[in-house]
Amino acid sequence: MLLVDERRFGDAGGTTPAAFLTELVGRRVLGEGERRAIVRRLAATREDVALPAHVRSSPSFAARVVEALDTDAVPAPLETLVAHLRTLTAFADALDVRAALRVAPAGSIRLEEGLALDAALAAADDDRFAWRRLALEAGVPFTIEDLGPPAPPALDLALVDGVMALLRFAASQNDADARAALAAPQSGVAPDEARTLENTAGERAPLLEVIARGTSAPASQFARALAQFSAAYRLPDATAQSVVQAACALFPFDDPALQGALERIARDFDAARAFADAWEAADLIAEFTAEFAPVPRRARPVGELAPAPAVADEAPAPVVTRKLSFSASSLNAYAECRRKWWFRYACAAVEDRGSSASFYGIAFHAALEDFHGVHTRFDGVDAVALGDYLDYCVANAFDRHRTRFDAAVEFELQKRRARRTAKKYLSWLLERARRAPFEVIGCETGADVELGGHRFIGYIDRLDRDDATGTVTVVDYKTGSIATSAAEYLAEVRAFREFQLPFYYWARTAEGDVVTRLALIPLKDALLDVAPIELEVVTTSRPPRGNGAVGEIAVWELERARERMIALAGELAGGELTTFPATTDPEACRYCAYALACRERPLALEERFAR
Repeated sequence: MLLVDERRFGDAGGTTPAAFLTELVGRRVLGEGERRAIVRRLAATREDVALPAHVRSSPSFAARVVEALDTDAVPAPLETLVAHLRTLTAFADALDVRAALRVAPAGSIRLEEGLALDAALAAADDDRFAWRRLALEAGVPFTIEDLGPPAPPALDLALVDGVMALLRFAASQNDADARAALAAPQSGVAPDEARTLENTAGERAPLLEVIARGTSAPASQFARALAQFSAAYRLPDATAQSVVQAACALFPFDDPALQGALERIARDFDAARAFADAWEAADLIAEFTAEFAPVPRRARPVGELAPAPAVADEAPAPVVTRKLSFSASSLNAYAECRRKWWFRYACAAVEDRGSSASFYGIAFHAALEDFHGVHTRFDGVDAVALGDYLDYCVANAFDRHRTRFDAAVEFELQKRRARRTAKKYLSWLLERARRAPFEVIGCETGADVELGGHRFIGYIDRLDRDDATGTVTVVDYKTGSIATSAAEYLAEVRAFREFQLPFYYWARTAEGDVVTRLALIPLKDALLDVAPIELEVVTTSRPPRGNGAVGEIAVWELERARERMIALAGELAGGELTTFPATTDPEACRYCAYALACRERPLALEERFAR
């Protein structure tokens, strides 16, 4: 018979001294793991054990208590706990291994073969003498086997993490715990498929509901096994060992040594429950955490994995747009970079949640909508009262969008920036009304028009009607970067890279308005006066002169933009596009949300020679 140290997690296949001595002395003999489990249960359930939580939860806590008890050097903070331990073990008529060795009747040993003792058990002189005495008195051949250091071998602790994730879900039925269990190596679901399921579920949909609606056989098997494991945990007579056995039986578990270690710890935990019966998943998880703390983690084998076979490129196939309507922003994206349009509108790729600059724009637009919803005329008004109300609208709109900003300081900075900009905006508004009185006739007005058999939709920030002529000005707020002059914006329209204001022109013309002016109002810089970029709609435009903020755009140029919009919409809706090349302009990639995913994006000049 081979007696082995418990720290080997049963790998050697021998018998533990506690099991051997239990039969020999006819009394309950506590193994080292069982003693540690009892200490942890007493510390967790006895109210008079006044120890800090971080001490009781330390992985080495129980081992230090047992060592203090064996050496009879118990420090004052542990005296109450040790007193409980001594009282309860005496009440249960239980002994530790050393005490059992001292009272073991050698004559009762009946072995047909010799006795082999792990050298780690006979390290101390008194233990070596006790074992030798038993063997000599019983006439049993006695040898000491050198099995190497008693430290536990490296184990695949990812499987242990998986068992603990299963326990957490069985106790909580929480979606986050279900996702952790799905990511465990014994879930039976490939990592790529597990990530796909989690991404499909997102942050709101329960994972198990997504699995139930799907067709994945491994995921369905995982969900069934998870339900069966939860039922095994909830059985009235469930023990830690039965729960561990259920986990190893229901889920793929191909590590016998680790399974034996789990069952041994669970068995010791169950034995300790004689002193503190009730248990929960958190108690067993704490037991696993403490017992596996000194075990080195073995990396999962990845060297044996072979790369997947090469797959031939798919044949190009036409991409049909998912939407039956178009917006100016979608056409702008397509004109700027076809690859960007493909990411955003064909793939519906997820962009980042946005930046403080984009949230600034959203809040400022909402503030001006609130303001012009009440005040539509600005001639003969109380400028102070008007300024106070605009400031209130800005503060209120930003407070409504407070949670969008990542930090409180960022929110405050953007809010103050908007309030300063609003003052500049009001000054310009009053000056314009003094020169040419007008009335705001629409805010966030829907633009829905059919051009060339295609539907175009959008929202116009503001519509103004001139008192003298009755004509309409289309106004678009810009809280980001815009053209610096009317000539620059007109060049963008002529190059078919900008369709927003031409689209709004044709949308309002279809409604019967006489649109004579298109305006972009910059609201980005609080240090600069508001100076709109304005294009007057004329029959024949003159060549732009200088870099002024006011220019002209001919009706025929707007007609060219309309025809180009119709052509692009027909191209996108035709279902014949198979390739979407990236732009050749590096500037278009500067703020693109898909730049990191685009391997064909052009590099800026400084990036080309940076290596």
